[in-house]
Amino acid sequence: MSSKACLYLIPVPLSGAGIGQMSTEAIATAHRLNFFISERPKTSRKWIKDIGHPLPQSQITVIDIADISDNVVFNNMVQLLGADTDMGLLSEAGMPCIADPGYELVAQLSQLGHKVKPLSGPNSMMMALMASGMPGQNFTFHGYLSAKKEELREELIKISKAAKSTGFTQIFMETPYRNKQVFSTLLSVSPQEMKLCVAASIGAPNEAILTSKIKEWRKLDLNSFIDHPAIFLLGA
Repeated sequence: MSSKACLYLIPVPLSGAGIGQMSTEAIATAHRLNFFISERPKTSRKWIKDIGHPLPQSQITVIDIADISDNVVFNNMVQLLGADTDMGLLSEAGMPCIADPGYELVAQLSQLGHKVKPLSGPNSMMMALMASGMPGQNFTFHGYLSAKKEELREELIKISKAAKSTGFTQIFMETPYRNKQVFSTLLSVSPQEMKLCVAASIGAPNEAILTSKIKEWRKLDLNSFIDHPAIFLLGA
């Protein structure tokens, strides 16, 4: 049986950005919660402090989402929801459940009849698409690609072909320390006339967003995009 309690999906600022990216609704909701599920509890506790949560840290529970796989932890959480304890689900950066852990928890709780409410906030994929100048009517989001060099090469070839054959904007993301490998592979396998947009450190003071053809990217200094959280977009 469902309860009146709710799991709030609370977007947090993107990496390097400030709490100004957050909606007033998200901050107000977080202020009245004392139970959070998080991808990285240490980072989340800092965020909770940054938004000026009215409760001391000692009265706030933050559990690692990885621990939810333990039946005891999950059942305890469900019991709290059944006792009308609202909770917040937090990402490491941006929106929960988008290329991010949490969707399985949302599915489980929804199946059990518990309410889930998404709140508005920053999303690096959508912000990159907005700034890319590429079609936003049709797009495909691939999340993170393979870390293995040969598999990455094959995936990028397929994505480049899909961009050309469908006309859909192709979007994927990468962790900072693998950007150099992605650039090297992408610039070697994609057609020279294909458009590439890279949006790095979105919302941060060092934000860098550029759209150009592959042949032009090969001539550029890539230092502004290497070792920064980035979204890659390919278009015909």
